[in-house]
This record gives sequence, structure tokens and C-alpha cells, in this order.
Amino acid sequence: MEPTQLLLLHGALGSKLQFTDTLSVLTDAGFAPDAINFAGHGGFAMPMQGYGFGVFADDILRYADAQQIDKINLFGYSMGGYAALYFAKLYPDRVNRIATLNVKFNWDALSTQKEVAMLNADKMIEKVPSFADKLMLQHGMNIWKQVLQQTASMMEQLSQNFVLTNEDFANIKCKVLLGIGDRDTTSSIDENLAVFKLLPNAQFWVLPNTPHPFERVNRTALVAQLQQFWKTD
Repeated sequence: MEPTQLLLLHGALGSKLQFTDTLSVLTDAGFAPDAINFAGHGGFAMPMQGYGFGVFADDILRYADAQQIDKINLFGYSMGGYAALYFAKLYPDRVNRIATLNVKFNWDALSTQKEVAMLNADKMIEKVPSFADKLMLQHGMNIWKQVLQQTASMMEQLSQNFVLTNEDFANIKCKVLLGIGDRDTTSSIDENLAVFKLLPNAQFWVLPNTPHPFERVNRTALVAQLQQFWKTD
């Protein structure tokens, strides 16, 4: 049996390096995994129109076309999960299955303001210099502040105009696994459960003792759940 091809999509401020360890675990579990950098991440040039889920959907489509994949399997963490579902909205015939983890769906003004406030480069250098250094290494000295600015702008736009509506979720027909950590303070079980109830062909999974950051996720448990999801009819 051919291994299941699976494309991994990173979260906000991240890059495909987020999945370095996970790729090897997935390979051992019988997948043929790969990961991409979204435009403007991981040293890639900033798109002229800035960040947006239309841009990220184009990145996924470009990969699928280049690899000659007719129906792609996607795993998206946080922002990457939102991008995967948006891709399914735009290109329903190009998706086989989608799994997501710790996606924030509720972009109300208050929680968005909280997220945006943490994306100030000067405050980050002062309060969490190790994280600022990590972003510099991941995206480049000349672009990391733009990554923060563009991410903040994208979040603010989401709070004003959701790119995925309840009707959109109801029209996503492919199989979807929504995963959420029980200690995630960026997203929540409630907002993921609300989307799960809208999706016509979905499964729901709560990860115990799991906060939002991907590096805090139990890789063994995650991969086992993905294995089970892709084996079910």
C-alpha cells in the first residue's frame, strides 16, 4: 500500500521548521509527509498584497499542482488549519481530507486585540528576547518585524470580516478532524465544537494536558490520531 501523502501547514509566526520532528514521526507511522512555508514566512519574500488566506490558499494549490496531486491531504496547525479549511472552500474538488489542531475561529474584537498586542516587536525584544531571536533566525533579520506587522493586520481584518462563515463550514463536504488542546488559551474547545457541529463530515478530538504552542503537543498522541483518522472509511 502506498503511504498517504500529507502536507503540513504551519501556524502564525511559524514556518515549516515547526514540523521538523513531526515529519520523521509521521514517516515512521506510514505517511509520506511534507511541509511548506507560506508566502512571507521562513525567509520567503513578503507578498505584495500582504498576508491573507487567499495568498495561503494559492501556496497550497501551487504545491498540489507541482506535485501533481489531484486531491490533497492537509494537516494545519492554528493558522494553517484555518488556511486548510479556506482552501477547501475555494477548491472543494482538490481536497481529500483535512485535520486541524488548535485553530482559533472566534475572532471577536476583544480577543483579537489581545492577540495583536503581543505582536509588538519592541516589547517582544524587551520582554521575551529569546522568542524575538527565534523569529529573527526563522524569518530573517530583515523580515521578522514585517511578519509581526502583517500577522497583526491579518488578525484585525479577520475580526472585521470572517473569511469563513457558518454557511461556508456547512458546505465543506470533505472529511475533517478538528483537534483542540484542553489547555489552549488562544483558541477554545467551545469555538472548535461550534464549528464541528456545522461541518457535515467531521470528527472532534480533545487533546488532554495540551496548551496552544505546537512544541508543547504530544507528537506520539497526535500522529496516532492522524493515523486513525486516515484509516477510517
